[in-house]
Amino acid sequence: MRSFTRVLILLVLFSCSSHSERNNDGPNFKKNENELVLKANLKACYTNYSNPRDRNYYYLVETKLINNSNKECDFYTLTCGSLVNIITDSNQVGFLYHNCSSDLASLVTLKPKQVYSLYVILYRNRTLANFNHKIMFGFILYTQKKNPFGSNSALTNHQIISHLKLMREKQENVIWSDPIVLTATNFNPYEISNIPND
Repeated sequence: MRSFTRVLILLVLFSCSSHSERNNDGPNFKKNENELVLKANLKACYTNYSNPRDRNYYYLVETKLINNSNKECDFYTLTCGSLVNIITDSNQVGFLYHNCSSDLASLVTLKPKQVYSLYVILYRNRTLANFNHKIMFGFILYTQKKNPFGSNSALTNHQIISHLKLMREKQENVIWSDPIVLTATNFNPYEISNIPND
């Protein structure tokens, strides 16, 4: 019985929701090839020259949550507003959001060696002085499946959306990427890849 209890405790300690931490020195994530990892990649930078009043740069960034573990990881996102899971460590950039008339919570199961990809568009004012070009991206991992107020009742759509928004605001349970540099020239304008064999 003690062996079973020890194994159970180890499983709980190493569950996918325990891979991130935050300390007083700023965001931190224990990077390990056997864990969940977030990677961010600048794909392109744009300027709207057709509108002379638009003073923004726009950045297309691909984020990838990679499951390097040997177990599944479940987390909640939203069917339309999946950007609720993505944050940055910068208050100098903003996100462009999807036009959603309604949003539903969705439970995603990320199997071992699978990748969850999400493209985001950021903007920042071109005339912003002292812009910090190094930006870290974070992924909010919300894994709770049961209602804390009712032992057997499932979470409602409203509860999941509220919890995700609160976790985003407080930057809780975040897996952080390495910093990437957001400049107008720090990306490849094209990509060449092999066609996978079927």
